[in-house]
Formats: sequence, C-alpha cells, structure tokens
Amino acid sequence: MANKTTITAAPNKQELFITREFDAPRELVFKAFTTPEILLQFYAPYGIKMKFNYADFRSGGSYSWTHSDGAGKIYCTFKGVIHEILPPERMTQTVEMEDQPKAGNVILEIFDFEEIDNNKTKLIIQDVFRSIEDRDEMVQSGFEGGVVAIFEQLDELLIEGKIK
Repeated sequence: MANKTTITAAPNKQELFITREFDAPRELVFKAFTTPEILLQFYAPYGIKMKFNYADFRSGGSYSWTHSDGAGKIYCTFKGVIHEILPPERMTQTVEMEDQPKAGNVILEIFDFEEIDNNKTKLIIQDVFRSIEDRDEMVQSGFEGGVVAIFEQLDELLIEGKIK
C-alpha cells in the first residue's frame, strides 16, 4: 500500500504515536474504528480471528475482544472503557490485555481523525502508558507488524467500498 505507518516513541517518554493516512473520507475511517461489525473485518493481524465478548461503542461504553487462530487457540484478550466518541473527530478509550503477569497495565488511547481533504484522512493514535518501561516493552514486542497489517486490511475494505 502507498500509505506508510509511522510509529514515534521518543526516548524517556510514557507515550508513543502511531500515524497513518487513508485514502478515504474521515467519516468512513472514523466509522471503521467505532463500529464493532466493521472492526471484526480488519482489527486482527492476518490469519488471526477477532471475536467480541461484549461491545458497547458509545461514550461511557466498554468492550472486550479475543484474538484466536482458526483452531480456536486464544492468543490474547483485550478489554477497555470508551471514554469519548466524538464523531468524526476523536475517540478516547483505555485498553488492557487480560491475563498478564502485571495486572493494571492500562493504556490510554486517543484516536484523532484529521481530514486532509474530502477523500483523505490522517489518523493519529496517541498511546499513553503507565510507565516508560511499559511503553518500551510494547515497542520491543514487535507490535508494529500487527498495526501495519490491520491498517492494510482496512485499506482493502475502503478500496473495495465495503464501508459505507
């Protein structure tokens, strides 16, 4: 795909930024990230299945989803609270991976959707971690490959006109 994903993690900070442009109107990109039925189609790296345990996508709502393989092996379960959905500009939520040795490693995520023009959107995700060490563990985990994969899958849905 032509659009590049950029991950910026400045030294000695508890945050990182993920930036990506999409060749689609802001309203469609926003809808993709705030609609559970659409998230199921792209929000897992290739070969992994996503299933919502519950999903209440509204300001004050919450969610839980599981990533598993085709044989049903669960890789991880995430849960969080949606603090704000402000269409089509911003979504603020927390995310926590369940069943981790260190409980309470909650990440604050702020998704900002910027309209570049009528047919292009810049997404900036700011992740704020509990500590610099937690942030650095995430960066070193290889999560970038999964992020790139989900964005490429979203590109495919947008190109194919499957989000309206």
